Amino acid sequence: MKKRLLLILLVLLPLANVRAGGFLRPSFGLEWGYTGTFLRTWQHNFICNEGYRIIESDKTWRYFSNGMIEACAGVDIGGKVNASIYSGLAGVYFKRWMIPLEFRVRYCPSGLVNNGFICYAGAGGMFPTSTRTDTNLGFKLGGGYRVSVFRSISVDFLLSAHCTTDHDSIVDPDTKRNVPTLDITDCGAKYVALCASIAINF
Repeated sequence: MKKRLLLILLVLLPLANVRAGGFLRPSFGLEWGYTGTFLRTWQHNFICNEGYRIIESDKTWRYFSNGMIEACAGVDIGGKVNASIYSGLAGVYFKRWMIPLEFRVRYCPSGLVNNGFICYAGAGGMFPTSTRTDTNLGFKLGGGYRVSVFRSISVDFLLSAHCTTDHDSIVDPDTKRNVPTLDITDCGAKYVALCASIAINF
C-alpha cells in the first residue's frame, strides 16, 4: 500500500508541473480534531465448531467519541491544488485506534494562500495499533473554510465524512473461543463517522 501511494504521487507530480507552468512548492501541515463514529456494519462468514457454516451481517447505530492527530507533507500544484501524504493516529471505534497512511488532494477555488472555501478527498491504508492487525482501508470526503494568516501560513476549519474498514475477531457460539483463521471466509466490518478538525498549513 505504501509503494502504491508513493507511485501515485510520483506519477501525478510531473503532469501537474506541466499544467501549472512549472510552479510546485513543498508544503507541510498538522491537523487535529474530534471524530464521532455513529455506524458500524459487519459481515461474518465462517464454519463453527459443530461443522456447519454461519453467515450473518448486521449494523449497529451507536455513537462513540474519538480523536485524531495527523501530520502531512506534500506539494502545492499551481495556485489552487495541493497533494499530500498524511499520517498520525486516528480513533475509529470504541478502543480501536489505527495509524493512517493517506493520500489526500485538496482544492481551494480562491487560491491556496487566500481566504475561501476548501474541499478535499483522501484514501489510503489504515494500520491497527493492537489486536486484529490486518491492513485496512480508509476514505475521507470533506470541506471547510481556509483562513490566510501570514504569507503561506493558513488555518483550515474542516468537516468531513470518514469510512474505515476493519477485520473482526469472531467468537464461536458453542465454544465461546475465537474461530480459527482457516475457518473464516469473511470477517469484515466498516465504521462511518463525522469529523470536525482544525489544520494549520505552512
